[in-house]
Amino acid sequence: TASRRSVEKTTACLPFVYGSVEFYRGKKADDLQTQQWTIYVRGPNNEDLSLVISKVIFQLHPSFAQPIRELTAPPFEVTERGWGEFEAQIRIIWKDPFEKATVVCYRTKRMQPVGQFVSVCLQTVSLTHLTLSTIVRVQ
Repeated sequence: TASRRSVEKTTACLPFVYGSVEFYRGKKADDLQTQQWTIYVRGPNNEDLSLVISKVIFQLHPSFAQPIRELTAPPFEVTERGWGEFEAQIRIIWKDPFEKATVVCYRTKRMQPVGQFVSVCLQTVSLTHLTLSTIVRVQ
């Protein structure tokens, strides 16, 4: 059917956000788990990106148990506890095998002993192999 065909000579720009929400756990927290954070990939308005994303691979600091987390369904996020900052790699694998994976590096922030910290990065990726039905559903 026409809705399953690729849209020739068309590039769709798909915005997504990645970032983290981090909380200081208080003075009673273990010295090695003073922060709780969630690192994520989402649609800018919480759109369902599972229509175009096959999986998201989070590569955390090697000191974490299971430093590589592979998620194949939303929510595409990892929540952990720790004590410091580190750089995480986020690899987005698209459902269309012709689309190249998108890789971003993200640095978590260490909280000072107060409240919460939210960090959000907006990025747009150009996808050239989407089908017409996928483009309509993601909008």
